[in-house]
Amino acid sequence: MRTAQVVIFWLGVLAFVSSAFFIGQGMGDTLWRVGVAAMMTDFVCTRLWPAPKNM
Repeated sequence: MRTAQVVIFWLGVLAFVSSAFFIGQGMGDTLWRVGVAAMMTDFVCTRLWPAPKNM
């Protein structure tokens, strides 16, 4: 699951950076929304999937 979280995070970062190249256009808005959705999904996965206890 940790690998999926990292992949989703980088997908969100890539979507945010890509949206900067399309500012003021429909594609930029769509990429920005994809970035927000990916970051929210990553946050939810982080909160729902417990970390291993190292005690």
